[in-house]
Amino acid sequence: MTIRPAPSYSGGTLPRFVAVEGPDGSGTSTQTRLLAEALRHRGIGCHVSLEPTGGPVGQLIKRILRGEEPGCIGFRETERLLAHLFAADRQYHLYHRDEGLAKLTSEGNVVLSTRYFFSSYAYNARTEEQFELIDRLNRDFPLPEAVVYLSCPVEELLRRLNSRPHLELYEKREELSRVMEAYDRILEPIAGRVVRADSSLPRGEVHEQVLAGVLKLLGVEQA
Repeated sequence: MTIRPAPSYSGGTLPRFVAVEGPDGSGTSTQTRLLAEALRHRGIGCHVSLEPTGGPVGQLIKRILRGEEPGCIGFRETERLLAHLFAADRQYHLYHRDEGLAKLTSEGNVVLSTRYFFSSYAYNARTEEQFELIDRLNRDFPLPEAVVYLSCPVEELLRRLNSRPHLELYEKREELSRVMEAYDRILEPIAGRVVRADSSLPRGEVHEQVLAGVLKLLGVEQA
């Protein structure tokens, strides 16, 4: 079944918001941390966040992904449940009264999030039906001002993931390949706000590419 090529992207843009995306094992957490350090070094107020969040729904999502929720039996049913849970957690992430992304960016901070709704489309939209569900749940959420996408050869991703104590639901060869193809499809319509980097390169080199691209998209002059 053919999947619609891209999401609706109808929720406007949240200024000073940067999402860092990529398949599992691509180094999203590391590059988010390095980017935050570099922005702070330049005197730019910066907050770091991630999805799933540390909130109550985010904690449930993490347990499901680790296989620690025995009530989640069927793969199809679990993916549908995750689509709803991620959308609820995302609402919490964006609009929490004290720590929401919207509040933090309105105060002049740059906010970096390891993962955002792009992950829902890339990981959970296998069919047209699933795509439509995820699009309904996420279409009103704002786009980031910049998106960092870290690509990486599947063999390198597997090498990194196999060093972890436990693999999660999507950390398998066929899943990683499918997810990367999906990312290419959903990011193409917003290519002008996407910073792409090959995370199999040395960490410092990847960071320099990411930093230069993000500074440009945010309209910040490089020192």
